[in-house]
Amino acid sequence: MNRRRAVVLVTEGAAPELLDRWGPDGLPAFGRLRSEGAWGTMRSELVPYEPPGLISAFTGHSPAEHGVFSYWDAHSPDYEPAVLDSSAPRRPLLWQRPELADLTTAVVNVFGTHPVEPLNGSCIAYPMRRTLHACHPRDLPVRLGRAGIHPAHDVNIWFTGQDRAEFTRKVLGADRARADAALHLFDGGQGEPPELLVLNLTAIDRLSHVYWQELEPGSPVAADDQAVRKAYQQVDEVLGEFLDRTDATTELLAFSEIGFGPLRAYVSVNDVLEVAGLLTKGADGRPDWAATEAFEAVQGTQGVNLNTAGRYKHGTVQPHRRAETERRVRTALLAHRNPYTGLPLFADVLRAEDVHSGPAADRAPDLILVPHDWRYLPLGDTHWSAQVHRTLQSGWHRRESYWGGIGRSFGTGTGATGQPLDVAPTVLRMLGRAPLADLTGSPLGAGG
Repeated sequence: MNRRRAVVLVTEGAAPELLDRWGPDGLPAFGRLRSEGAWGTMRSELVPYEPPGLISAFTGHSPAEHGVFSYWDAHSPDYEPAVLDSSAPRRPLLWQRPELADLTTAVVNVFGTHPVEPLNGSCIAYPMRRTLHACHPRDLPVRLGRAGIHPAHDVNIWFTGQDRAEFTRKVLGADRARADAALHLFDGGQGEPPELLVLNLTAIDRLSHVYWQELEPGSPVAADDQAVRKAYQQVDEVLGEFLDRTDATTELLAFSEIGFGPLRAYVSVNDVLEVAGLLTKGADGRPDWAATEAFEAVQGTQGVNLNTAGRYKHGTVQPHRRAETERRVRTALLAHRNPYTGLPLFADVLRAEDVHSGPAADRAPDLILVPHDWRYLPLGDTHWSAQVHRTLQSGWHRRESYWGGIGRSFGTGTGATGQPLDVAPTVLRMLGRAPLADLTGSPLGAGG
């Protein structure tokens, strides 16, 4: 009996409006997936960000269970955001489960896989720092090099305002090399073909952050030269190559854990807190921790933390004053007007315990900010915002994206709106594996 195989293709940052705009004529593989398989909406957690979405997808658990809310720890005791790695999730990734120890897997470019851990197969990890050791087996880069494949890591390609053509070329080239590596592994180029292949393509996200403005009305950039459109076209090409490999025993799931949309400006929440008397800045512009009651959490979390005594090195908020401080912070933020529009900056300011319920909910920011207008967003911790040149961006994440599946597990037609934690049970069904009792998501499929 032939074994069942599954391809999971993450097209990070894909926006439904652009998939619709360019349609099957411009993106034929996406058109084929939609017409021949099942298709639906993927909706992220309240805060759309890659790390919590991907870890939810491949653990089958929510952020309150796995504890990953950003690329960085939202509550470093010394206030310096610590980069998270493969030791951070409190739930195992699907291919790390003992119940699936016999599953042969190839994983390419998924956050939360570095430092790389041995698995039954191959891994090109997603390192958050420069390293020569991000693969399993360790000599995999050498083997791939012999086949003419040289994948690069995202950490090597930062946008710093450099030439547009150069940056676009590097981003697209890195994604294409990762796709070539994944296809090579899937076809058995390094031994036994894996039962499960997971590939995360990041070019759409990377270029949408920087060049979204090229897509807007009045843009002087010709449609054929738009950097974001080139990213979609390349992803469509890769999707088509994997669709050509589907058959009676091989199924494919494509999705994005985040969507995308326009950004007009970031607004410093620390500035708002300073005006309200809740934060004092030092000479370097960063908070004077001994004179600060609340401060903005790391970028991507859309959060604010209370400078709680016992949790932070210079905590000023005693436990008995926490509720009163929280009330003052919420009042100040909800009253603040967007300096660009005159409208409220935030639609709501939610307590973490009202959003997240689970053993790792304490890793979330204390307060979560809901934007009134998603074109104007919290800046995030100023140190890391400057490191990644965040103020140069013209696009940011949205909650709605898509999922599409082809194979007997999915059927054809429109399926229900899914969420990232639905991915893990979907993969199990694609492989013909028994459900895992602790996963709360539902398999994605037409009419499901």
